[in-house]
Amino acid sequence: MYYDQKKGLWREQITIGGKRRVFSAKTKKEVKLKILSIQQEQKHAPTFGATAQRWRAAHADRAEPGTWRTYDAALKRAVKEYGLRTLDTIKPGEVQSWINGLGLARKTALNQKTVISAVFDYAIVDEGLDVSNPCDHIKVSDKLPRGSRRALDDWEVREIQRTGPDEFILAPLILYTGARCGEALALQKRDIDFQRGVIHIAKAVHHEGNQPVLGRLKTEMSDRYVPLLPQLRRILDALDLAEDDFLVSGADPLTASALNRRWDKWKKAHHVDFDRHSIRHAYATALLESDVSVKGAQALMGHSNYKTTMDIYTHIREAYLKEEAEKLASHFPDIC
Repeated sequence: MYYDQKKGLWREQITIGGKRRVFSAKTKKEVKLKILSIQQEQKHAPTFGATAQRWRAAHADRAEPGTWRTYDAALKRAVKEYGLRTLDTIKPGEVQSWINGLGLARKTALNQKTVISAVFDYAIVDEGLDVSNPCDHIKVSDKLPRGSRRALDDWEVREIQRTGPDEFILAPLILYTGARCGEALALQKRDIDFQRGVIHIAKAVHHEGNQPVLGRLKTEMSDRYVPLLPQLRRILDALDLAEDDFLVSGADPLTASALNRRWDKWKKAHHVDFDRHSIRHAYATALLESDVSVKGAQALMGHSNYKTTMDIYTHIREAYLKEEAEKLASHFPDIC
């Protein structure tokens, strides 16, 4: 054991599970207690619940709050099922059957697998435990239902386009940029290059309780430039904004309660009822109708995964095919 004067901590390096690990604490006693705790877990394999709790704490700052909301829901399900089980007793077959039996949409099932796998990887890599990851051997079925939002009708898109500069402009801002709601809330006048005709989407607003927090984007691919469409330029030209003002809220980003209040007021005024993410889907539809390639759409939508964009395009095409089939059928009236 040695004392790290720079950090003000006692440290000891030992081998656990065939891997060298360094334990640090303010006192020698705390270091020894940490080592003893891990050694006891090695003898008596740790429970999934305890490991999951440590994984969550260790990775708390490595994902955005929106991502954690999804992960925490999956973590809660997994802990309820496996929390009291030791890691070495959880086998691939039962995890496969359990996920398949949850009745989740495919994306949610994939998140479930991701979270369980991450907990096991943490136990193996970070804690040096000699266990295998059951998720290395399971597959989420392609036949699981794919969740999707309702596509907006043409009249609903027109209502968004009728929004004036004196109204809450969040809906047209999303429609004309394809921004996620948090990204749109974070857009400031200084993010717009009126001369080049582009908008830089580089940050997002999320809410901790009611309070807005300006933070990172969902992924690196989310940092992107999108064209400033003339329809949006006309709205922005009518606004009296300082360089640091937020486009939808002025000097400060909206609180969660203010966002919901103003959104509900806008929906009531325009006699519509859809969620904000459905507007982003309308942007994707416009890209497809404008013959924008999947690769181009991926960049404009800020998707980190090409398959995500491909799935959206496929879904839109299937919806079109169904509509066209119904139109075609109407030309052949029944003769019975």
